[in-house]
Amino acid sequence: MKSSLLRSLKKWTACFNSVYSFKPSTFLKQTLLFVLLACSSHVIATGQGDTQRLLSVSMMTESGHIASDMTQDLALIMTPKEGWHGYWTNPGDAGFPTRFDWHLPKGIEAGEVKYPAPSQLVTSDIMNYIYHDQYILLAPITVSKAIAVGTSVPIKVDMSYLVCNPTSCLPEQQTVEHTFTVGEDSQLLLDKKSSNDSNKELFDQWRQKLPQPMAAVGRFSVDKSKLTLALPLPSSVDIEGAHIYPVINGMIVNNAKQALQHKGDELLMQTQVGDNLEPVFKGVLVLKNGIGLSFSANKTEAIAFTPTVDNAKDTNGPNSWWLAITALLGAILGGLLLNIMPCVFPILSLKILSLSHQSSEERAKIGAIAYTLGAVLVCLVLGAAILSLRALGHQIGWAFQLQSPVMISVLIVLMSAIGFNLAGLFEIGTLTSGSKLQDQKGPMGDFWTGGLAALIATPCTGPFMATALGAALVLPMSIALMIFAGLGFGMALPFLLVSFIPKLRTCLPKPGGWMITARKILSIPMFITTLGLVWILLRQSTDTYVMMILTTTMLSTFGLWLTGAWQKSQHKRKWWPALLFTFIPLLLSIYTIPNSDELNVSSVQKEGTQVLSFDQNKLAELRAKQDMFVYFTADWCLTCKVNEKTSIDRDEVQHAFKQNNVAVMVGDWTNGDSQITEFLSQQRRSGVPLYLWYKKGEDTPVVLPQVLTPSILVDHAKQY
Repeated sequence: MKSSLLRSLKKWTACFNSVYSFKPSTFLKQTLLFVLLACSSHVIATGQGDTQRLLSVSMMTESGHIASDMTQDLALIMTPKEGWHGYWTNPGDAGFPTRFDWHLPKGIEAGEVKYPAPSQLVTSDIMNYIYHDQYILLAPITVSKAIAVGTSVPIKVDMSYLVCNPTSCLPEQQTVEHTFTVGEDSQLLLDKKSSNDSNKELFDQWRQKLPQPMAAVGRFSVDKSKLTLALPLPSSVDIEGAHIYPVINGMIVNNAKQALQHKGDELLMQTQVGDNLEPVFKGVLVLKNGIGLSFSANKTEAIAFTPTVDNAKDTNGPNSWWLAITALLGAILGGLLLNIMPCVFPILSLKILSLSHQSSEERAKIGAIAYTLGAVLVCLVLGAAILSLRALGHQIGWAFQLQSPVMISVLIVLMSAIGFNLAGLFEIGTLTSGSKLQDQKGPMGDFWTGGLAALIATPCTGPFMATALGAALVLPMSIALMIFAGLGFGMALPFLLVSFIPKLRTCLPKPGGWMITARKILSIPMFITTLGLVWILLRQSTDTYVMMILTTTMLSTFGLWLTGAWQKSQHKRKWWPALLFTFIPLLLSIYTIPNSDELNVSSVQKEGTQVLSFDQNKLAELRAKQDMFVYFTADWCLTCKVNEKTSIDRDEVQHAFKQNNVAVMVGDWTNGDSQITEFLSQQRRSGVPLYLWYKKGEDTPVVLPQVLTPSILVDHAKQY
């Protein structure tokens, strides 16, 4: 396990090294996700049995024999499971093409793989070029004269590809192989083919599905943001519903409208130019009946194109931008509300109160900007990690890091250290507003404080956040990252306002001895947060491991106290106690984390009403018979726990459920669950809590507010 993890980390390192060599625009749109996919596909797919494959591959030859100095097509039969799809040679805005690693004997050569005409899939303005059903790839195999007649020739190819459904993607790898015999000569092979070769008819059908080359070379021109393409095509050919698929990604904007019109025996197409323009435009024109025509067009002077009423309308309209703007505003408001969480409020309060110490307005503004940058950067890193890992096929969502006992362990040590610091046990680092270190590195201290506040505020999705983060998972990556940045900006907004508006700072109380008392009072929420994290770790791990972390916390507190004492005495090597008593024990504890088989499994039980664990098949079965209340929670989600104690577990609510025959189903996301994550994605949500009410016999649920009251649940139970 550990060696596999190390190999994975090396592959990810190689991925990021390769990412930095590309253009920023390409990075934002596609490169990051699918360079990672390419590098990581082996790690993810390893160990999958054939019965678990979402896309199976088999190999077939047209004949059992092939003559030397002759080329024969080899078929790779690609069969995705129902609801899943594979990708064309140019996958579009997302995905990656199938990759082939041939293992052939000397004297055998494999030519360029030929693809059938693709279809398009549009999801939230993301255009993909795909195959919904079984599709056949043909690879020409050529045998050298040097190979003796009667030789058995093994053909083997390692394939890596991406298979997706509407909510998730998974890279897979598969090795297929076949053996054929070299015939005596070409005539012998033809004779054997004519003797009732059962595969010949199949191969003829498959060749007919390949795009046929156009009679002549086309031309294209570029004028500012528009690309105009002219292809030789008789006016008798119906172009309604036709679409141009570029072989090279980036020649055109994939999801932009393609305006098509006939001008004599020439087809004209105009669309938005892409960011990867080549001198030769290669692609496939797919007509409404599925027939594909391959073309090549050279760049030329301007081509006249007169838009008609129909094709002047841009289908790439404002809806996606309106969704992005709405999601961004929701993220900012959601981030603002995160400041009332008990683990964030003390940090924000102290940062705002520290402004009363600032004699320089300029320094106050710089500190606020640094705090904002820290919060925004952490949210961006978390967002990029979520988007990248989801693209790699992992079913994760917001606050995924809190499903890891390692992260919970680190936070326990960190929260307890902050609590003891606020309580006055020790004074080190940037949390001490009057220390020399703070005076010298104020902006850096503000930066790390903002990042810390963002990190520990991630356990829940509150009001406004759910829709915003759900939208971020379906919007293009650049817009999605902007939404995650908006979340961090919303968290830092109070500090920014107080720093940049002098009138607000005048409302702050004057510094005095009361601030020491306030600091000690604000340590209480941090200790409460620490206890909550310990409870979560008990649910995720073993009692022995929890005791190790508590021991590490005790040693860490002693080490930090000793570090603070050494700093006051101007002792050399001031940070050695912290290193010896904090980082080393913590690393040792994390190294001994129990295997997944040893971990405690969270169980969900409520009094008064039978509660079922989430299961999609059971959900579909029960909602046809009775009303259902389905909710998703996690032990590390504060909003979830508050709603459960104040609303869901109340006697009147449980009584209403029982009286009205309401079934209750709960999805526990504490330790992560791919089935729950996939379902959350289907509901356009990236985290918990989520509360759904299914009326008997209906497939579409009512989404309840994220802040519940008993009356909401009782009213729904009686109403429905």
